[in-house]
Amino acid sequence: MSQLSNLIDFSVNDFLKELSSSSPAPGGGSVSALSVAIASSLTEMVANLTLGRKKYAEVSDDMTQMKVLAAKFTVEAKQLVDLDTEAYVKVMRAFQLPKETPDEKTTRREAILFATRNAIEVPKRTATLAYEVMKIIEVALAKGNSNTASDGLVASYLALSGCKGAIANIRINLISLKDADEIAGYDYFCRDLLAKMEELALQAEILAKTHLG
Repeated sequence: MSQLSNLIDFSVNDFLKELSSSSPAPGGGSVSALSVAIASSLTEMVANLTLGRKKYAEVSDDMTQMKVLAAKFTVEAKQLVDLDTEAYVKVMRAFQLPKETPDEKTTRREAILFATRNAIEVPKRTATLAYEVMKIIEVALAKGNSNTASDGLVASYLALSGCKGAIANIRINLISLKDADEIAGYDYFCRDLLAKMEELALQAEILAKTHLG
C-alpha cells in the first residue's frame, strides 16, 4: 500500500491510479465521501451563479446561506475521504496483531472491535453529511438560477450515490460486531436515512424537470 495521506490533494489522475490499483484502500468509502464533496461543490456553484442577478434578487439571502453551508459541507466531505481510508487501514492493522497467547487474543479482539466501530462511524458521518447536502440541493433547485437545474440534479444524484455507498460500507462492517442491539441500531439508521434520501432525491428530480427540456 502506497502513501495514502492527504488523498484529497492528489491530482484526479493520481487518485484514479491509486483507486484502480490492487491496494484495497482507497476504496468505496473514500469514493462515497468524494461524491458528497463534489455534490456540495456543485451546489455552491449554483449559489454563485444565482447571486448578483437581478432576476433572483429575492432569493439572495437563501443563496448566501446555501453558499456558506455548501462550502462547509465540502470541507467536511473532503476530510472524510482521508478518514475513511485511515479507518480501513486501522482495521487491517488490528487483524494483523498477534494471537498466540490468551492475552494477545483478547488484545487483538478488542482492537478489532474498536477499529471496526470507527470504520462504521466514518461512513455514518458521510451518509449523514450526504443528507445535509441533499437538503440544500433542494433549495438550489427550487430557488436557484434555472439555467443550473441540470447541475443541481447531478448534485442530487451524487449525494444519493455517496449516501448509498457510505451505507454499504457501514453494513459490510456490521459482520464484525457481536452485539445484536448495536447491529440493530445501525440497521435502523441505514434504513431510515436511505428512505429520507430517496424521498429528497425524488423531489429533486421533480423540481429539476420544471426547467429541463
